[in-house]
Amino acid sequence: MNLYYFTLTTALMIGTMGIFLCIKPEKTLGFAHGLMRSQKAAILFLLIGLIWFLFKHVQNLGEAEFGDYKYVIGFIATGVALSSYFFINDFLSVRAFCILALLYSREVLDAAFLQEPQSRLFLVSAIYFIIILSLYFGAWPYRLRDLIKHFNANSKKVTLLGAIIFIYALLLIVVSFNY
Repeated sequence: MNLYYFTLTTALMIGTMGIFLCIKPEKTLGFAHGLMRSQKAAILFLLIGLIWFLFKHVQNLGEAEFGDYKYVIGFIATGVALSSYFFINDFLSVRAFCILALLYSREVLDAAFLQEPQSRLFLVSAIYFIIILSLYFGAWPYRLRDLIKHFNANSKKVTLLGAIIFIYALLLIVVSFNY
């Protein structure tokens, strides 16, 4: 995909999240809280992340990038995914979702590479913010639970956050037509 489609996809994803946070903040936070410890979501996110990593990144390794060890890297990645499910099961869906966000961020940044700086500024800024959040919540997933509890205390904060996210998504849509 090119930068235009990635900008629209990113705007659609964060815009949908912003709308749900504005319209039904309690239900959205409740859904996110339930999703954090969901075993089915953990399996789904982990499986998607593993398949994405294996087929998009490991299969395309060249000889200079450990391409001779594709099968070894694949077995190690599968072993890490399976062992994380069995041994680090707490908040695994948060960690697996962070993996997906980081893999998506890499694709977007690859598409934005060597584009005009003015055109990619808003998208790349949002992607770097997603990367920071993914690294933070991937390392400390219980902090997401604390953040959701903090937002549950005051629904006005959630509505304001949803409005800001939605406005940024609209800005990304407008910017995407200038590519």
